[in-house]
Amino acid sequence: MAMRLLRKKVLITGANGLLGQALVKTFLPEYDVLALARDNASKLPFDGFLYRVGDLSDRPGLRDCVREFVPNFIINAAAYTNVDGSETDRDACWRANVTGVENLVYAAQKIDARIVHVSTDYVFDGKTGPYKEDDKPNPLGYYARSKLAGENALISSKVNFSIARTMVLYGAGYGIRTNFVTWVIDQLRQGKTIRVVDDQFGNTTLASELAAALRRLAESGKIGIYHLSGSEIIDRFSFAQRIADTFDLDKLLISPVKTAEFKQPAPRPLRSGFIITKAERELGVRMSNVIEGLERFKAEFLALENQPLIRANSRE
Repeated sequence: MAMRLLRKKVLITGANGLLGQALVKTFLPEYDVLALARDNASKLPFDGFLYRVGDLSDRPGLRDCVREFVPNFIINAAAYTNVDGSETDRDACWRANVTGVENLVYAAQKIDARIVHVSTDYVFDGKTGPYKEDDKPNPLGYYARSKLAGENALISSKVNFSIARTMVLYGAGYGIRTNFVTWVIDQLRQGKTIRVVDDQFGNTTLASELAAALRRLAESGKIGIYHLSGSEIIDRFSFAQRIADTFDLDKLLISPVKTAEFKQPAPRPLRSGFIITKAERELGVRMSNVIEGLERFKAEFLALENQPLIRANSRE
């Protein structure tokens, strides 16, 4: 695809993931888009953008990619997100979540590009939520510490940046890993009983809405941290029940359980949640509440599911 003169350019990392795909769709067709991911090919079934295989831990390769494309914005949606796996696979987690950010900073400085980096509520311990942007982080597990270190790599740099913290991300996409909402739908459709924690609280966030908010943040030029998530805080068990209601599934198959019963390797922030008034005030974004988000997701999910040979909740 030939790049058109005078149009702004955006580089999207993690472009084959749920959020990455939503970002590509959000920036097209007004921008020239370079989608970067580690897979051999794009998972999106349409063109109109450039795709390049790349790894953020490869500093020379990333530098050359950025220098060649010269993006105005770099949206970093790439991350190691296996919270429990990070407790043992620490090298891979650090390379993706910290070294990768440091390499983006290095590359962006060469061409004066602006970075918008996606972070997480896991930088907080979940004891005193909901949180504002200037509340003091206190990460619990290795994944959480790596994400905070990634934030600090940006904050201590001289690049033009914004950090967008989000949480409980869900949505529909092509060939993506199952997320909480698609997992609940899949299990209940099969008539399986599921146990869902009722002591973890957070803002549920639709990927397509987050992508639109990230574009708004990139274009704003504002520097600093913004909490971008759905507008309503809910526990996971109640959220699963709302999912069942939205898709006319049997919510009696869902039973509540406490987080401690799963004995997971990594600790979770339980009473999390974001106060998103800064983003609403400064960026003019409006994020959906639980029911609004699920209704919008339902339309996206069913449209994708009805496409031939496409399953919206297929695993990578």
